[in-house]
Amino acid sequence: MLRNLRKLEGPLLRMYSTQYKVEHDQNLKEFSLGTGTEKAVLQYRVLSPSKIELEHTIVPESLQGKGLGKLLAEAALEYALDKKLTVKVTCVFVQKYIEKNPKPEFNAVLDH
Repeated sequence: MLRNLRKLEGPLLRMYSTQYKVEHDQNLKEFSLGTGTEKAVLQYRVLSPSKIELEHTIVPESLQGKGLGKLLAEAALEYALDKKLTVKVTCVFVQKYIEKNPKPEFNAVLDH
């Protein structure tokens, strides 16, 4: 049974990724999904013109377990790749995501 659930993880994540669109608000310095109280957020701060710090991820209880934190983490790391930024990760969730999902392209932007 657990094997079957693992097989579904990819399709489920794709389903949620089409249901939710990650927005990037540079003024608020956040990546988000949803609206109002149903809003998941990854907050960051600009350390320099070439470096950002991923600080905190907030996912409301009603949205937890849907892979939204992963979508936010990937969006922030892809943004850093696109903009050629270095990323300092102090958000525990994003740190765990990177450990569990090592990708060479993301590793290239991380501040070690």
